[in-house]
Amino acid sequence: MWPGLQAVASKYQDKPVLFLAVNSGTPRFEVQSYLKKNRVTWPAIADLDRSFERSCGVPPVTLKNIYQVRIMKPDGKLISSSPTRMEQALGGVIGAAKWNVDPVGIPASLKTAWFQVEFGNFTRAATALKKAGKSRKPETKQGARKLLDYVEGKMNKQIEAAKAAESDGKVWQAYRGYSDAAIRFKGYELPRDITATVKKLRTDKAVKAELTALRILAAARKKLGGKSVSARKAGFRTLERLADKQSDTQAGQEAQRLIDALNKQ
Repeated sequence: MWPGLQAVASKYQDKPVLFLAVNSGTPRFEVQSYLKKNRVTWPAIADLDRSFERSCGVPPVTLKNIYQVRIMKPDGKLISSSPTRMEQALGGVIGAAKWNVDPVGIPASLKTAWFQVEFGNFTRAATALKKAGKSRKPETKQGARKLLDYVEGKMNKQIEAAKAAESDGKVWQAYRGYSDAAIRFKGYELPRDITATVKKLRTDKAVKAELTALRILAAARKKLGGKSVSARKAGFRTLERLADKQSDTQAGQEAQRLIDALNKQ
């Protein structure tokens, strides 16, 4: 199966599409071993608690339903396909897709950095872009500037949204915006006071409650991905308590969505 799928992907390597492998319910180290054994070069997700599977509306993957294919269109909608029909299905939607940053004019030396920027892995590209921005080669310097302009535009937009939330008293929203930006755009010219701002907001009562709830949710998800029935049941009970006792938190609401999805299975 994999040689055929990767052959299709190679035909689209210069098109605005990313091929992603998702495994449901298997420990990460086993997924890594499988990918290496089968020489799978796609980016991969180890969906331990099957939350990605459920969010995509995929029937539970089992030995009787060993694989599913979903294609996300530019508008965010998912369409179903199969390994044998994937190329045909892609041909019908690829025309509406476009790059975030047009690779035209990006020199070969920056193709890896471009790929990382294109798919939101900004931190990985930071060092290469800073170095290229000081290059004596005009095409390299211009390519770096093109990518940096895109990254900085995304960063500034996120920071401004966090500032607006903070001004409006939406402390948790502001905290998420700032703290995510500090990680997502590490290596770029972030505001000097962003670390201090994140630390200050973390002391807020509402933020503390949200962070505690998120830790509980993470623990529940880990149990849901456990091999034993007792572990999975314990995870479900944790979700129920979280949804009941902390329903006003982001994690509490996510717990309720997970409960609803699990009850439909």
